[in-house]
Amino acid sequence: MPGRRLTGWIVIDLDATIITAASKKELAAVTFKKTFGFHPLVAWCANTRESLAMELRPGDAGANTVADHVRVLVSALEQMSDSSHAEILVRVDGAGATHGLLKHLEALNTARRKVRYRWAGR
Repeated sequence: MPGRRLTGWIVIDLDATIITAASKKELAAVTFKKTFGFHPLVAWCANTRESLAMELRPGDAGANTVADHVRVLVSALEQMSDSSHAEILVRVDGAGATHGLLKHLEALNTARRKVRYRWAGR
């Protein structure tokens, strides 16, 4: 049901954003929106609004790069002391909804950890 709180679940949001640069900086490049700067990928804990992990990427980094999403997610889970025995919901937008990421998320399930995912499409 929409608007209902998940009790006992850790919710991780993965999303990229654009950060513009006023001058030529290391890794800065033309973005898909024709600006100049960076396209970092960030993992947030929705429960606490904490930033768990971030990867600074060039402005021309692909939005649906599986390796980047997996790397940021792994870093985010390492930040949480109880992630090996928790119920975790990972939310991604359409750019992150790739077969490779879904395969990785499924592989994270263990007898002690339940991992689910949700595509946050518009």
